[in-house]
Amino acid sequence: MMGEALAVLTALMWAASTVLSAESLKRVDPIRSNAVKTLSSSIIMLPIAVVMGELNLSNLNVEATFFIILAALIGFGIGDTLLYGSIILTGVSRAYTIAYTYPLFTTVIAVLFLREPFLPRYLIGTILTVLSVVLISMEEDKSYGKISLKGLLLALAAAICWAIGTILVAVGLRGISIILANTIRYPIIFLFLLIISKPRMKWRISRKDLTILSASGIIGMVLGGITFLYSVKIIGASRATPLSASSPVWAALMSSIALKEKVTARLLLSAIIVTLGIWFLI
Repeated sequence: MMGEALAVLTALMWAASTVLSAESLKRVDPIRSNAVKTLSSSIIMLPIAVVMGELNLSNLNVEATFFIILAALIGFGIGDTLLYGSIILTGVSRAYTIAYTYPLFTTVIAVLFLREPFLPRYLIGTILTVLSVVLISMEEDKSYGKISLKGLLLALAAAICWAIGTILVAVGLRGISIILANTIRYPIIFLFLLIISKPRMKWRISRKDLTILSASGIIGMVLGGITFLYSVKIIGASRATPLSASSPVWAALMSSIALKEKVTARLLLSAIIVTLGIWFLI
């Protein structure tokens, strides 16, 4: 049960990270927000790797490192950027509804190429988890009327990139430690985000927002990143991904409690469905 517990814990930490940074994201560009979160995560990961004795590069597995870096660029770099483009064209709800189908792609790819075990209940659990996220995503952002085909295709491409990134991470973890993997990939993600964030333009980020985004990065990327990779290593990508991808539902529940947002019937239904999905996956 350790792998499943870590995957659910990952979802909770990603949700907490989202709720924490929600207010700052209203004032700070999303790509720059991610750049700040990734930079703080990179800074924190370095001393963690040193203390744990994981910074020994003499026996570094070149092939595993390549897969870890490629996963970071495809999953976080390209995938997140495509999602932002989709949000601009078609709105948050539609973009997230399509993008969060990525556990289905991950499950299929993991079974076909990584030869991970397949049970019908895993597929049922994955579908229920995706359905719960779809329901909760439809709760937001009803200001976009006309559906943008380009926006939907960008969201679908983001889902595929996230799935491919997860599979590449699973392959890379066969030859590199989890701590070292995060220590290597986060600075690379930061550099990618910095390049596409128009760095020459003035960054207007208050000290408060900088602190909030940094804390969000530490919770979501450092702690959540470590628990997610451990869960992938223990139970495989096909099960860890849908369990951790339930984070939007937990974020909505946390928002209703912490931010006093209205608890709707759709939110309660999503919570019930995701709980059933987790039961099938565990």
